[in-house]
Amino acid sequence: MTTIEIRAGALNLPAPERASLAHDLIASLDAENTDPRADALWATEIERRAREVVDGKVDLVDADEVHAEIARSLRRADGPVKVRYHPDARAELSPR
Repeated sequence: MTTIEIRAGALNLPAPERASLAHDLIASLDAENTDPRADALWATEIERRAREVVDGKVDLVDADEVHAEIARSLRRADGPVKVRYHPDARAELSPR
């Protein structure tokens, strides 16, 4: 079976089966590309972020508020939106 035939067959599956297949395919890619240091690096990052919250060094924003602000920014933007990431891990949205 060729890739073209597999793709055509997959696209004819019902949505729940396509979603399950897509999940499995992405998981298989993640498994192949896992950096053995990733878990330790994420644990360190999570600890750092939790410490900042406990120490009051960061302002927490409700996810619904963040999503609403993103939606407002997208409605104001003329065309695609460029996201600039700052060293303090906050994103700033602005039109290109």
